[in-house]
Amino acid sequence: MITWQSPIWLYLWLAGMAGGAYFAAFLVDRFSGGAHKALLRLATYLGVPLTVIGVLLLIVDLGMPIRFWRLLTVFNVVSAMSMGTWILFFWVGGAVIMIILWNAEYFFAIEEARATLARIAGAFSWVVFVFSALLMTYTGVLLASSNQPLWAGTILLPSLFVASAISTGVAIVLITALISRNRVIAIRTVARLGEADAVVIVIELAALIAWLGFSAVLGSTGGVRLLTTGALAVPFWLGVVLLAILIPLVLELRNWGREITTRRVWLAMVTSSLCVLLGGLILRLVVVVGGQM
Repeated sequence: MITWQSPIWLYLWLAGMAGGAYFAAFLVDRFSGGAHKALLRLATYLGVPLTVIGVLLLIVDLGMPIRFWRLLTVFNVVSAMSMGTWILFFWVGGAVIMIILWNAEYFFAIEEARATLARIAGAFSWVVFVFSALLMTYTGVLLASSNQPLWAGTILLPSLFVASAISTGVAIVLITALISRNRVIAIRTVARLGEADAVVIVIELAALIAWLGFSAVLGSTGGVRLLTTGALAVPFWLGVVLLAILIPLVLELRNWGREITTRRVWLAMVTSSLCVLLGGLILRLVVVVGGQM
């Protein structure tokens, strides 16, 4: 019997959020022709400590640190735990190298040297992007690869976790930029991120409905009832459906097309981001706990 407690669902939340923040920021920067490097840097600086904290929680759950380090001595493509450990290692390693390269640029007066460092950092940004996608997916695959009825048998759980990871990743970037009054990141960019999050939330809602439906069809009607009408119904409906999806979606649709020029819009975006973050955490809580009951 699996006995995964709070360190696991906190780890899944933090790692997914880190990957989602980088994934979203990278795409924004690339599709804008490299005009949003500040956004990518913010996501990277946020992602590294989030992932490290998640790994520490994972080590706590394993009970003995040596168990985690042993995973780095084995490369097993059929083991979700082994692959996840290596994904974490390469994501954090690549992100740290990028941060070092970015800071090293300030120590060179020669433009050619700075340009070389920027190109190397750009190459690493693609590597980290690939591993950010793997990191988000892995947080769902880790559960889906088990034999627990509520988790196993469908790719829709990883899809749900990926959508939630992107949404929480965008939310942590948004709220950091808004509260810190980051003047490097254009306020228009922050507003457009909020609109993008509304689209992601719709996808997350669709993935949630599909996952519950397929779980019931595949024989986990008890697990679905546990979430929707049973012991976990309150955190599911209030925490996941209301906080993670409905409230942020309504707030972001109301602000669609508006710039953050008034305190009302600013507060709505901060509230929406906080709801997404808390709702994403509760989603992982009910999924992890529900799969073990």
